[in-house]
Amino acid sequence: MGSCLIRNCKENGYILGFDRDEGTFIRYGKNGSEPFCNTTGPELLDIAITNYCEMECDFCYRASNRQGSFMDLGDYELIMEQAEKAGVLQVALGGGNPNQHPQFVQILKKTRDYNIVPSYTTNGQGMTDEIYAATKQFCGAMAVSWYEPYADAQEVIKQARAYGIKVNIHLMLNKLSLSQAIELMEKHSELLGNINAIIFLNYKPVHSTDALCLTDGNEINDFFDFVKKIKNCKIGFDSCMISFLPLLGDGLLKETVDFCEAARFSAYISENLLLYPCSFMNDISGNGIDLRKHSLQDGWRFGEAFLKMRDKLSRPGAQRHPIPACQTCETYGMCHGGCPIFNINRCRGE
Repeated sequence: MGSCLIRNCKENGYILGFDRDEGTFIRYGKNGSEPFCNTTGPELLDIAITNYCEMECDFCYRASNRQGSFMDLGDYELIMEQAEKAGVLQVALGGGNPNQHPQFVQILKKTRDYNIVPSYTTNGQGMTDEIYAATKQFCGAMAVSWYEPYADAQEVIKQARAYGIKVNIHLMLNKLSLSQAIELMEKHSELLGNINAIIFLNYKPVHSTDALCLTDGNEINDFFDFVKKIKNCKIGFDSCMISFLPLLGDGLLKETVDFCEAARFSAYISENLLLYPCSFMNDISGNGIDLRKHSLQDGWRFGEAFLKMRDKLSRPGAQRHPIPACQTCETYGMCHGGCPIFNINRCRGE
């Protein structure tokens, strides 16, 4: 399989380029237009291959625990067959803790067998030499979650470096973890020199309180002040953070930013083979599309939840939490109102 792919998405008016080795991804809209959606199928799938996790964090949006189930390998292959037909390029494996799936190495290989690049995020538990070797062979990258006491994450970073694996740190941001994020950037410069990037993820109040959601103010401003100073690794944010990114000012490269990609370029599949526009809909919606009964492409193109999500993201004032200011905001073209599912945005609607 060649390392670079160029695809002419004629139906949607853009050209995409994807480097399978480096993970670089570019969409170029024809006539200077910004690509809005791939109506043929998702380019990225977020797949929960298990809901097992021994950490049982109280803020987990999936409430993953030690009783979590594992996706059958045959079911995973069914997904890969459909994903290749739909034009999927990348798969982000999650959970739960995905690498503790008993057939994790086979899953990584199976993904590449269908010309799709896998990546995954681990909590640091259950990593083995076999998994590191398979990660090096089959994955585009891996990430480790940054939780106290941090020893597991530090060991993963050490081992990934030894194997020559591109590794990121994933850090979930809420009101309590902002200080941890600042400490990571301020006091671990040597560690950051051994990773590719820190990716900050906005907190989602699914099984936990919305009192922890980020809000505008001095604390978030202090955090972004530290972000601007980081030079020894890359800094990234999930699209759920987009309403806060204007705080970066001139430090923000707008051409590298995209608003919520759910139902536009990405989708989520649960360990039970239920398809949703976004992973955070899994435990708040009973309307997942069963991929044992329907194809991935049909769910993507005609599923009610997908059509509604595209409508929400296509115009001002269509969000679940309408904010009148969106109609005239100068950054709306970048933000599109922020997260369309949760009231977690900087300009919060009530």
